[in-house]
Amino acid sequence: MHTRRARYLLQPGESLTLPERTIPQVLRIGLARDILGLPDERLITSPAVSFPLPAYTDGAPLRGTVEVRPDALRYPFMWLPEPLRERLEIDPGNDDDIVAESDDAWALRVAFEMWGSGLYDVETAGWLDILALYDLDADDPATQDRIAAWWAGADDEALDAIDISGVFVPESSEDADWASIAALALVESFGKASVALSAVDTVALCELVEAGDLGPLGTSDPARAVSTLVRVARTRFTSEPEISALLTHLQQQADRPGVNGALLVDEIVPQLSEIAQGLWTVYEPVFVEVSNSFTPENLGTEE
Repeated sequence: MHTRRARYLLQPGESLTLPERTIPQVLRIGLARDILGLPDERLITSPAVSFPLPAYTDGAPLRGTVEVRPDALRYPFMWLPEPLRERLEIDPGNDDDIVAESDDAWALRVAFEMWGSGLYDVETAGWLDILALYDLDADDPATQDRIAAWWAGADDEALDAIDISGVFVPESSEDADWASIAALALVESFGKASVALSAVDTVALCELVEAGDLGPLGTSDPARAVSTLVRVARTRFTSEPEISALLTHLQQQADRPGVNGALLVDEIVPQLSEIAQGLWTVYEPVFVEVSNSFTPENLGTEE
């Protein structure tokens, strides 16, 4: 049995929660698709979590999901045990019907469990290689063929034996629900803090586009850059209906056939920057509060 860690999207020192930047977070959707082999509709992203997670349909294991890369099975979030795969039932406490745990709350709960169990190491940004624990090399073509056959339904004693539920066993019964409790308590504030960060990045991107630097948006076409910029903002600022409606309107303007790119830069980018600055003003206090709660002193890790 070998202990090995593998990188997945994040940089050393980067937390699993509260993404540091908008554009890297958006680009990570495409990277996750390439690394894991899952299509966009089978990936869950959350403004509270720094990395895309696989979507578990009806709480079932991922085995058999088409196009998953065999080497992706090294990552622990591809092997979530049933209690983590399934959505919790949430009582809103206001006489409304019980609802299923949201994507954001679920993703945050999984991130907390990954972090708290040691499956993810912040210092190295390394994920525990689950296949290596069972003496399987994810980079070996023969092992990949073996995984592909098992994924398609073949029997395999070693792969059938993989079970990571043991790492989530709490030290006491009082600790059993710590991640779900924390996720439900923090998901709203984490989301707002992420909006604040997204707003800062959006303002910076608007300034780059206005200065003619379109590289961060992956194009040299001003019209496409503006369209991409608005599309990114629409994915990050979904909590305010009025702003979402305004961004949808700006998207429609940006995507008009034959529109002049320079005109879009002059007309749409200042509006988008103003929206982002307003959101930063609103959500900065929440961001500061959340950030301060994760200082070494508050986490009890200061030496």
